[in-house]
Amino acid sequence: MNRLVLVDTLNFFHRAFHAYPPQLTTLQGEPINAVYGFATMLFSLAAELAPTHLAVAYESEKEPTFRALEFPAYKATRVPLPLEEQVRFDSQLPLLGEFIGAARITSLQAEGFEADDLIGTAVRQVTGELGNQVTRKKDPATQLSSNLVTEVIVASNDRDLMQLIGPRVRFYLPAVGSKQKAKLYTENDFFEEYGFQPPAMVDYKALRGDPSDNIPGVRGIGEKTASELVKKYGTVEEVYKHILEIRPVVAQKLADGKKDAELSRKLAKIVTDAPVEIGLETLRFSGFGQPAVRELFAKWGFKSLMKKMAGEEPPPEDRDQLKFI
Repeated sequence: MNRLVLVDTLNFFHRAFHAYPPQLTTLQGEPINAVYGFATMLFSLAAELAPTHLAVAYESEKEPTFRALEFPAYKATRVPLPLEEQVRFDSQLPLLGEFIGAARITSLQAEGFEADDLIGTAVRQVTGELGNQVTRKKDPATQLSSNLVTEVIVASNDRDLMQLIGPRVRFYLPAVGSKQKAKLYTENDFFEEYGFQPPAMVDYKALRGDPSDNIPGVRGIGEKTASELVKKYGTVEEVYKHILEIRPVVAQKLADGKKDAELSRKLAKIVTDAPVEIGLETLRFSGFGQPAVRELFAKWGFKSLMKKMAGEEPPPEDRDQLKFI
């Protein structure tokens, strides 16, 4: 069975940055906590999910995303890291790239698009499931790959990506300490939790909004009402078609917020035709045993991960040669 795992890179990297001690450095004194945490998470992910194929997706670096161009306030409410932390975070991005390159893991990135869009495009191209495709200008590079996989697993803590869940697409929600156990969502799992189908996550966010991304939604429509409307009508379009059936107070809010609902749906919907071409053979994953990975880990003092590469579990006193400053 071919199983492709798609990783939301910066989602994992941010988690690692905050989860591992900031004093963690290489033997050369470079900050390394986020890279070490990311590598540890990726090792665990590979062990648990056993991918035959693996890719990591990045955000647009230089150009604003099409969402920010459409709605300049998109994600504008996010609080930036303090300067010292931002410098420490940014300094590790090239090291992250070194690790991913050494492990021969394919990186997906396109200017103007978010990691979610690259993941959505990969899902569409390798499964042929087109249910969530956004109509955009076609590019020859976005044509469906003839190499199909048996199963795709999207790994992220960002539940926005749940809209991609389908017959052959699962969503892996990683564990967060003792607060949250890891869970692999199928279509049935999603429906049991939310009461509507995965693609309708877009419609739910269109009505409810998303404070984390500063997506407005319809003013006055909360989680409960948005959920009830989506469960009953399925889509935003159907909600507005049946607005006369809805109790007057809610109907008035919907009428007043129709433009915001339409904009919010556009912002929340993951694009599945970003300008990248996914060749399944280039995504084949052969583990972390490459000499280049060993060299990096030796240089950085990742002794416990080197032991894992060799299939050994290091004793507590011999886990790592990282420095704490």
